[in-house]
Amino acid sequence: MINFYNLINSMNMKKINWITKIGLGLFILLIAASCEKWIDPDINTDPDSPAEASMQSILPAAQMNMAFNTVGGNDVARVTSEWMQYYIGVERQANAESWYLFRNGDCNNHWNTNYTTTMKNLKILIEKARAVDAYHFLGVGEVMMANTLGLTTDLWGDMPYSEAFQGNDNLTPAFDNQQAIYQVILNLLDSAYVHLNMPDSDLYPLAGDMLYDGDGAAWAMAAKALKARYTLHLCKKDATSWAKALAIINEGTAFTSNDDDLQMGFAGTSGNPLFMYMFNRGDIVMHKYFTDMLKLRFDPRLAAYVYPYDTIYDGAGFDNPTYEAATPGPAVADAETPVYFITYAEQLFIQAECMFYTGAALPDIRTALIGGVSASFNKHDVYSQPYIDAYTAVVDTMTGPVLLHEIMTQKYIALYGQVESYCDFRRTDNIIGLVPNPYAVTPEIPRRYPYPTDELTYNPNTPVGVTIWNRVWWDAE
Repeated sequence: MINFYNLINSMNMKKINWITKIGLGLFILLIAASCEKWIDPDINTDPDSPAEASMQSILPAAQMNMAFNTVGGNDVARVTSEWMQYYIGVERQANAESWYLFRNGDCNNHWNTNYTTTMKNLKILIEKARAVDAYHFLGVGEVMMANTLGLTTDLWGDMPYSEAFQGNDNLTPAFDNQQAIYQVILNLLDSAYVHLNMPDSDLYPLAGDMLYDGDGAAWAMAAKALKARYTLHLCKKDATSWAKALAIINEGTAFTSNDDDLQMGFAGTSGNPLFMYMFNRGDIVMHKYFTDMLKLRFDPRLAAYVYPYDTIYDGAGFDNPTYEAATPGPAVADAETPVYFITYAEQLFIQAECMFYTGAALPDIRTALIGGVSASFNKHDVYSQPYIDAYTAVVDTMTGPVLLHEIMTQKYIALYGQVESYCDFRRTDNIIGLVPNPYAVTPEIPRRYPYPTDELTYNPNTPVGVTIWNRVWWDAE
């Protein structure tokens, strides 16, 4: 028998449940609609952390990374300076590097930082600047990109560029050959010079610049100085390189004094990378080859270049790599010592070399040489007129190969601790006469960096079988 009371009660409960569900649904819709009106969609946006970085914030970050890693980093400036016998490693990794034991994994950090931090940020900066006609931001980005490309290809040769910086859209970019990369470098510097001589944007004036404080004219001079450098690098491939580099300098649009030097200072900080390396590890000392050279010449830069060991300025040799030796001095390894990108002194030595190879008058060549030495002295506050007078008397007797050797030797001294010295060693085929470490398994100074492990592992386009004794394209015999 059907219990009508229970049946009716059950029907009423179902009705109530449906009414409840419909009501709850309407309430949710009402709340959702209301949220669009009273909840600010930007409530979780941090105004101090914008989703897209501005040009004035990208620029200083790229410059600092370029100084601390790309140009002055210990993975490059210290390693190549050991090979150039400014320093010698006493133990651990530094000692292995001085014995020419430098493997694929040893250069991962430098390669990756150049791509993921320096060049990626510069690529973004250039694109942003071009989109809004911010010509000085654009020009600075182009100068820095050209210099980073130059430093990278000079160490590794062929490298990704035309297909690089695409992120997940292309994780295995092709490698462009070094000849093509060099054309990109020179084109970027030409383009930069044009842009830096255009009126700056009123809406986007060059701000955040840590190298020249927004001075577009100074950046234009740096573009010319760098173009002379990278043009000269091609002298083995193009015999007109000396004339071309000299013409760039003689245009009168490059550096005119030490005040024009492109460098990153660390005033008020302990940012110099070699200072931090010496503070944290300190397993390099001065090489005997370099300290002997300075002492033999009674060079006034000795006290700036070297910290003595118990008042003695002697370095260590390959036969006795000991901590009981002089160490890198204030010119390269104090807390606030700048990292040098390119200097007026370097430009003067480029000029002297190019004048020599293009048959300029001897007095003019000697003047450029002595000017480079004087600029280097002034750079480190050790200028001595009596020394310069005595040195001039000696230089005035020099001709032919002796004069060329002196130009390159003085450039080697002036570029102490800089990667550019390693480029000179290769393109002149060791004109200054460095003697390789006789105790190394392979007693031959390396000619390049090996491709890093990460690139070999993840990019199948990476050249294989490359050793540190293979020459890059512009260094080929």
